[in-house]
Amino acid sequence: MFRNTYQRGFLTVFSSSGSKPLEIWDIVTKNGHAKRVTDEELKLMSFELMGANVATTFMVAPKCPCPSLGVKLPFLVLLVKNLKKFFSFEIQILDDRNLLRRFRASNYQSATRVDNFCTVMPLALTPGWNQIQFNLADFTRRAYGTNYIETVRIQIHANVRIKRVYFCDRLYPDDELPPQLRLHPPLRPSKITGYSKTRGKKPAEAIETVRPGTPVTETDAAPGVSETITRRSTMRSNVVDIVETPAEVINLESNEVPHEADASMLPEDQEGEVPEIAPVTSAQEIAVQF
Repeated sequence: MFRNTYQRGFLTVFSSSGSKPLEIWDIVTKNGHAKRVTDEELKLMSFELMGANVATTFMVAPKCPCPSLGVKLPFLVLLVKNLKKFFSFEIQILDDRNLLRRFRASNYQSATRVDNFCTVMPLALTPGWNQIQFNLADFTRRAYGTNYIETVRIQIHANVRIKRVYFCDRLYPDDELPPQLRLHPPLRPSKITGYSKTRGKKPAEAIETVRPGTPVTETDAAPGVSETITRRSTMRSNVVDIVETPAEVINLESNEVPHEADASMLPEDQEGEVPEIAPVTSAQEIAVQF
């Protein structure tokens, strides 16, 4: 079936979530059932195989009349759930001597028995879902002293829930496996609380606004007190104080009471010291002189 297929990495032969999970499988049930159910632990679809007798309820691949699966990958992985009932599966392989060998694993077997064409071994399952990894090449070499060539048939008996059955070229850690091949899918990131999704364009970035400047006010000071004009810059918001020198300086250390005087007039003893101001000459008069 898969002999002419390029085999590298992973090759899935059963998936419970597929549209046709039993495309290459035959189902045999007697006093039992085989159906897809939603697993309460994984919250995903799984295939349940239940029966009163383990030997009379099973699923086998490939379908007749195909004689062999033809899978050459040496590792078989089964993702199954332990239902705390009898369960077994069987694998038939072809070795380099062109002989068909079988490996049968079950949770009701207590000892390992190796025959010429069949090896029976115990299977220990933990409660809940399990990942069974079967090294076909190593078991063939240790049990029969031959080399593994390909897998011919897989037969899974009741009672079990199956999520996926696949082959791989080596054992991969969980972080290298695709999400659909993991026993437990990766958790999705939780939604951020306090965020509401709104339609429309994304709002623009916030623009820093500048506080409007305070209008300049002039305060009339009392006589003999300096006047202060406060100005605030609109862009830098700096306060600039402009202090005008008063016309008359009052000496507070002196005991004499200052007399009111006209600030615009100079004392008589200083009239001669005022320099004379040259008359302003216009540009036309300068041109006439030259």
